[in-house]
Amino acid sequence: MTNPPEMLQRETLKSETGVFSIPLRPLRDGIAEFSGTEIAGSVIMLAAAVLAMVLANSQLSEFYFEFWEKEFVLGLDGFLLRLSLHAIVNDALMALFFLIAGLEIKREIIVGELSRPRQAILPIVAALGGMVVPALIYSVFNAGSPSSHGWGIPMATDIAFTLGALALLGRRIPPGVRVFLLSLAIVDDIGAIIVIAIFYSGNIHWGWLGLSALLTLLLFVLPLLRVRSPLIYVTPAIVLWYAFLTAGIHPSIAGVIVAFAIPARSRYRPLEVVARGRQMLDEIEQIDVPDQHVLANDQQQIIAQALQKAARHMQAPLQRLELSLHPVTTYLILPLFALANAGFRVEGVIGGVLTSPVALGIILGLTIGKPVGIMLFSWLAIRLRLARKPPGVTWHHLAGASCLGGIGFTVAIFIATLAFPASPLLTASKLGIVFASLASGVIGVTMLSVAARRRAEAG
Repeated sequence: MTNPPEMLQRETLKSETGVFSIPLRPLRDGIAEFSGTEIAGSVIMLAAAVLAMVLANSQLSEFYFEFWEKEFVLGLDGFLLRLSLHAIVNDALMALFFLIAGLEIKREIIVGELSRPRQAILPIVAALGGMVVPALIYSVFNAGSPSSHGWGIPMATDIAFTLGALALLGRRIPPGVRVFLLSLAIVDDIGAIIVIAIFYSGNIHWGWLGLSALLTLLLFVLPLLRVRSPLIYVTPAIVLWYAFLTAGIHPSIAGVIVAFAIPARSRYRPLEVVARGRQMLDEIEQIDVPDQHVLANDQQQIIAQALQKAARHMQAPLQRLELSLHPVTTYLILPLFALANAGFRVEGVIGGVLTSPVALGIILGLTIGKPVGIMLFSWLAIRLRLARKPPGVTWHHLAGASCLGGIGFTVAIFIATLAFPASPLLTASKLGIVFASLASGVIGVTMLSVAARRRAEAG
């Protein structure tokens, strides 16, 4: 487990001209940096959600709702696409969110916590329980009614808010708890993606779906042709997004497909770059002219550009794309999503809506179904010796982490907008999600605090 970004040590390199430092960043594992970014992003997203609620229940209420329904025309003649601002956020920008989710999932499968079968089994099985049990609870309350279509809503866990809540406890919690929750949430994302693709898409247009299949094939052929520049993937990715949208499949799935097509191998191996870098540094030293302005030596600049390019290609395209886009989704796209979707009118709805089958199914699914499902399936996996608890993690820790799994803000609201578009049931869903997420956060943090205190007292 790497140290948090703010605690990273710095390596100092000396040269004839002075001393400079290079931050050593945890790029292979990525858990610490990922967690730090998600925690900071959760604060911004929470502020955006609060602002949405304030606007939706203020004198600016009409402006707030009408603003997101403003229509825009995108594309060229013959391929015009009319989308509201709300649809641009939910259909286009959220595809980028799922692109990043797909990149993170692929990285974890290749080199992360999901790459080691023995360690991956526990969060995979736990996530499965955390999806199945909430869906069953929701279905019990909504069986046989139009609201039954929302069974996928309480299945989701929000990574950003979950890690944000966990951060309140600092170092009192074993690192294994954070790794378990992060791995569980990633597996949860995989489940949500599958559920959205299969159960929350519209009427299928088979011609466009066929084009989507061809474009998917093209995207996976490009790495075989050693195409490594992410820019080459942009055009087929955009066309794939449009094809899915027109085919009736939610276009966010395009982001996941593109992510899994992005190459995970670098062009140059690290030692190859080191050898070539030493050679180029020697060349720079040999052609150096004392007291000459840096802009006057073109040959040095050409070599410096080549050195920079070689260093860049030591990173896999997947890694470069993830590092560049992750802050965009965390600090821009998710807050915009919260601002566009979290607002609903509270006046006159809380009492009746909270007791509606939809809200009850979501609240009980997230606050009870999630922890029960996660704990039950975890216990079975450990009891059957299919998995083992992470080092230093007790059952009390797992219970608290399971409760935090009930924080289901972003993806839960996203599925709710797909299940109940322009429906009064959407208000009940949002209210249930907000209430359950707050309750799960409080319960989970409290339980983990108690577990930390008991551990400290036990010495």
